[in-house]
Amino acid sequence: MDSDSPTDNSSTADPGTADESSSTSPFWRDSTLDEPAVAWTEDEVASIGVADQLRRGLHALIAGEHDVATLEQVRRDLDVALHALDASPPKHKELGKWESPDMIEPPSVDTPFTNSLTRPVSGPGNPWSIPLHVVRRGEAAVTVVTLGAGYEGAPERAHGGVVSAIFDDLCGFLLTLQRVIAFTASLTVNYHAGTPLHEPITYRGWVERTDGRKLYLKAECRRGDEDPDGELITSCEALFISIDPLSF
Repeated sequence: MDSDSPTDNSSTADPGTADESSSTSPFWRDSTLDEPAVAWTEDEVASIGVADQLRRGLHALIAGEHDVATLEQVRRDLDVALHALDASPPKHKELGKWESPDMIEPPSVDTPFTNSLTRPVSGPGNPWSIPLHVVRRGEAAVTVVTLGAGYEGAPERAHGGVVSAIFDDLCGFLLTLQRVIAFTASLTVNYHAGTPLHEPITYRGWVERTDGRKLYLKAECRRGDEDPDGELITSCEALFISIDPLSF
């Protein structure tokens, strides 16, 4: 599901090689490490640091024209480093938040939502993630994200599957405000324009209405850093169904 919008042929520098010492945090680095409202343990901070570097490598691998010698050296170095991770014992999955929606306190206005470390789409400790830093704005969930080369579909455009995954994940944060556990029943994404890479875009989601166990959610993505007048890129309508935590 690649974006089929016209391609902008202008050249764009890829930030995948951004200097870590830069005053602007590179897009592959989890910004919650700089957010005092998000309290990660020492182990979690270390995991996020590893995931950050793996994300950095993913985008750098895809964005650059690398010679064979460089690729072979990186492969050997990774093989050695990853042997250490392979040797670690399995991680125990905490089920507390699934046993009761009250396990996670809704954030105050203008503060970030609590996130799961290994959440596939947005978890900062998951190298597959984007990651997202989702903040409560009134009764909405908002995140500003810059998508890198690893998410490219059509040239200089994000893959449509990545776009829809962000919407699904963003909607999940809204469940905290409703204090329910729910699952996606349907997700409809409208692609109004190609989703650009290497520039900030803003996703915003909200609960349109509820009907018993049904939650009707809406969301949109616009160009810019929380610019309400930014170009509408994509929009979404979703239906979530809440469940009894004891039946999970």
